[in-house]
Amino acid sequence: MFRSISLASLALWTLTAVNAQDLPAVLTEDIIEGLGNNSLFTRWRQTYHFIAPAGWMNDPCGMMYDPATDTYHLHYQWHPNHVNWGNISWGQATSKDLITWTDVRGWEGAQAQSVGTGPDPDSNNNSYYGLGIFSGSGQPYNLQGEQDGTLINFYTSVQYLPTNWALEYIPGTESQSIVISNDGGQTWEQYAGNPIMTEPPEGWNITGWRDPFVEPWPEMDVLLGHEEPHWYMVLGSGIKGEGGGGRIPFYSAPANNLTDWTYLGALWEPERNETLGSLLETGTYGFNFEVSNFFSLTDEDDDIHYYVLMGTEGGNLTWHPRAQWGLWNEGAVTRRENGSAQFTPISGGAIDSGLLYAVTSFWDAKNNRRVQWGWANEENNNFGITQQGFQGAMAIPREMYVIKTKDLANADGALTSKGNTRVVQHEDGTFTGYTLGARPLPEIVEALHAGAEPQMIDTGDNSCPTSSYSIAGNGSSHMHLQVTLSDFTGPAGVIIAQSPGHEEQTIVWYSPENYTINVDRSQSSTIDAFANYTMLGYFYPYTFSNGTQESLHMDIFVDGSLVEVIVNNRFWLTTRIYPARTDSTGFGLWVGDGSAVKASHMTVWNTDTNVFPERPLNSSSELIWDTPEETNNYIWWPGN
Repeated sequence: MFRSISLASLALWTLTAVNAQDLPAVLTEDIIEGLGNNSLFTRWRQTYHFIAPAGWMNDPCGMMYDPATDTYHLHYQWHPNHVNWGNISWGQATSKDLITWTDVRGWEGAQAQSVGTGPDPDSNNNSYYGLGIFSGSGQPYNLQGEQDGTLINFYTSVQYLPTNWALEYIPGTESQSIVISNDGGQTWEQYAGNPIMTEPPEGWNITGWRDPFVEPWPEMDVLLGHEEPHWYMVLGSGIKGEGGGGRIPFYSAPANNLTDWTYLGALWEPERNETLGSLLETGTYGFNFEVSNFFSLTDEDDDIHYYVLMGTEGGNLTWHPRAQWGLWNEGAVTRRENGSAQFTPISGGAIDSGLLYAVTSFWDAKNNRRVQWGWANEENNNFGITQQGFQGAMAIPREMYVIKTKDLANADGALTSKGNTRVVQHEDGTFTGYTLGARPLPEIVEALHAGAEPQMIDTGDNSCPTSSYSIAGNGSSHMHLQVTLSDFTGPAGVIIAQSPGHEEQTIVWYSPENYTINVDRSQSSTIDAFANYTMLGYFYPYTFSNGTQESLHMDIFVDGSLVEVIVNNRFWLTTRIYPARTDSTGFGLWVGDGSAVKASHMTVWNTDTNVFPERPLNSSSELIWDTPEETNNYIWWPGN
């Protein structure tokens, strides 16, 4: 739901927009400040990532595959006609192949909204969903657990605001509710019995209680001894004060009544701001969990591995300035005496070492795989946001799977530390390692490459002794770069988004000294207002029993301002860059002073893929200003 204002007020708020082709090739802060709303809409916008038509966008929600119509559904938290979080509703799009998408009800204004907030609190009807449709998950079943074409979405309904882990929690703020579609997802209605869950676990002084992740799970039925099929739900939560910390409450319901949920207990109870291993390698659990997942994957030997995903809040650090982390943990799962499940973490780390957050997943029954989605916020420091006219996008969806690696050696002791890899030692002294893998869906990568002429860079004698830009080419602001790097003697990596005179460039480099992959954004833009700190994350290359070390296979996706770095399908870092120049499209090999590296198979594809072909490239919407009176003096949302 959005609010309208008078034309006179709108005239004061909206300046005259400038067409993208009329913009200068080099932007400055002064130029941006003088532009009207949506003038920069297409300047740094994504084309091959999933993105809302316009406005504010955050968490992925309600992902599912509907076998009745052979259709994928993806909802997202949305504030149409605004560039900041507020009055959060859901938008929706569908796809037949997870490559191209269609806005279900259209792209203009708020047409793409699928689920909106209820009656306004100031109308004396304090609706259980009056202030927000928070995150949730979907399934192609009816409420009796049957597949008859009905679709259901579980979500958190919000009655009071503000809510934040660091503030006092208002009782009744969040409840769990359901929306139902009987027309293949074209329209959604609130379940008449909403909310289906109104009370958090008894005795919990909670930090939050939201984001239902709901699935049928036969393996959990077996583990808990359920003879009849059940469904399972986890939520993001936490407990305040001493003895508290992030929590994942665990629930079950009989499959034939998906409104009858029983609390089973907390999966596990980490201490506040606890770490599984080293802070660099495994991140921090912070003080509150959001968008929790709990699922299992089967490895190549048909062994079951149990995983949780969670967004953790409050554990910010100097080298991880964001106060939110997206983490994964593998754990041993056992049955408690009370019939619940107990999760004991045995390995884990960052599901993304950059800004990707609210990472969640669904089971793709069409392809028998678990697919992950995550939300990439902007990093523009709120500069030029009305000129851009939107904020937020999804990362490329990734298939999650178990990576099993044999014949490993513990070269320096780091392999056996509690961290990203769980290891099993064998009698011959070698190890087998297990870790979580996630790879971009291959059909999406294939689609990006279709029709694109690959640039294959001949690296020749590619052991470079000094800082070098000699192995280079020119790409675009929408491209995919692949390269294999090995035999590092010091810092080395690649350059992207480089201007011809090197005024702007972004360096993605690996440090063998401390096992980090770094994205140096200090020269990413000559516009100083944008974030320019270096993002980094932990990556430990495996060493095999014959003494060789694995190479680093890098995939770097650049799509407007969005950059995704994936290494060996077990390191992920998503970030943003906003080059001031349109010619900042060069790439090449980067080698630190006195270092050397071997590079091979450097290939770049410039792509013109547009995953929303039915939208115009400029799908901007008129931005609306919400007055203090309309927002209860901005208690509900920021107003702009």
